[in-house]
Amino acid sequence: MTSLAATGRAAGGRLAEVFYSIQGEGATAGLPAVFVRLQGCSVGCAWCDTKYSWDPAAGSAVELDPLVEEVSAYPCRRAVVTGGEPLESSMFVPLLRALGSRGFSIEVETSGILPPPPSVDRAIQWNVSLKLAGSGVDEARRLSPDAIRSFLARDAWWKFVVTNDTDVSEVLQLVERFALPRARILLQPEAVRRKDLLERSPGVVDACKRHGFGFSPRLHVLLWDAKRGV
Repeated sequence: MTSLAATGRAAGGRLAEVFYSIQGEGATAGLPAVFVRLQGCSVGCAWCDTKYSWDPAAGSAVELDPLVEEVSAYPCRRAVVTGGEPLESSMFVPLLRALGSRGFSIEVETSGILPPPPSVDRAIQWNVSLKLAGSGVDEARRLSPDAIRSFLARDAWWKFVVTNDTDVSEVLQLVERFALPRARILLQPEAVRRKDLLERSPGVVDACKRHGFGFSPRLHVLLWDAKRGV
């Protein structure tokens, strides 16, 4: 796959941060990965732990080629493109193409409000975190049926942040409404502090056992508490 930069067309955007760590959540939790956090998010979840990535004018301006070189300098060929909401970034598609041309396995962390661009590699792992009512976001903004159907066609993983049984009941309603495959659903406790994570995880595990869902840890919170960039 050829990057836009290789064709002579420049691409740039705004970046919140790049760091090398392990994937803390989802189906590939524990695997080393380079995280590319793109700037900008219009969703605005009340419990978001990366609010510094919301403002599309914040972060730093970057060009595609230097960014890809920085990512490629790490001893790892797994990249997690996140945000913010990465699909809102003008750099999203060029970045995925450029990373694909370097042989990266790519994961995308998204809220699912926008459909996956049809032009990107179908081998990308989509980690879709649909937002529940407890996020404080209006349903019309946080749930896009067309986008959800598009992600279903891409064999996405569905990750839900839950705090109580009411959230779990809402997940079950969404499973039925959109025919989400239970084998690809992960429940994750809402927690940005190690103490809260340890307290809330057993209840979420019980819900997973009752309903046949997977459990998503937050390894970065367990290991480093609320530290940024790990």
